[in-house]
Amino acid sequence: MPKKLKVVVKSLYSHEIRKDVSLESLQSLKLEDAWPFIRDEIEIEIGSSQLVCIPHITEAELYKVTSLFVPNEKETNGKMFTPLGELVKNMNKDKSDASYVEWLQEGKFRDEEFKFPHESVKITLQDESIKNKVRVIMVNFTRNFIPEDKDLINNVYLDVENNKDLKGKKSVYMITSVLMAKTIEFRVTRQTSSRIFHLGNASPLVFGLEEFIIGEDGKLTAKLPVTIKSKALRWKKVDPSDHLYIPENKDMACRA
Repeated sequence: MPKKLKVVVKSLYSHEIRKDVSLESLQSLKLEDAWPFIRDEIEIEIGSSQLVCIPHITEAELYKVTSLFVPNEKETNGKMFTPLGELVKNMNKDKSDASYVEWLQEGKFRDEEFKFPHESVKITLQDESIKNKVRVIMVNFTRNFIPEDKDLINNVYLDVENNKDLKGKKSVYMITSVLMAKTIEFRVTRQTSSRIFHLGNASPLVFGLEEFIIGEDGKLTAKLPVTIKSKALRWKKVDPSDHLYIPENKDMACRA
């Protein structure tokens, strides 16, 4: 096992992390195989207890502000949650407040006052004993969010009649805050071979989540906080009396 060495380099421009870790189980140069090794580090460096890293960068399209998820009764495609897309695609525009319909259609969620402490963050995980390495460079951070002056409660109705995934659901999970990087460079190295991936267009990296209660007519009637266990990206209820509370070895968790 390589020694656990962590080096942190900070400047006004960049924040760089280098760690010696075991990468023996890195199976290939594929992005999907390398991402799990780096996501925890991304979360530590740019996220927080309520902003956790998306499960996989290949699923970034699912993790936009107002994106909805509903829990499955049983695991489907390896997940306990089904993504429904953004709120504007799942709402009843006739019942919803016209000003909110217009705002959601415009999609103006950019936090113009947001300023990340560093222009770039570079994270390198290396296993010198077998010459394996995973590195990500994230540049130019922005934030999208639902502003405090926008209250979806009692103003937005979901289209529960025409959306089969919403039928019978008493609540829905919604992403209300997302931190993105304009450009991402991802490099995977296994011994003498390496591969570089360039990702752009403001890819989502970490997100915040809330739960909205659905009335019988589809109206959003209340909002509940959600905490996240990031290691397995488990969404769990704060209130154990809630109907989605699932005890699992004394740990209340809904798995995504």
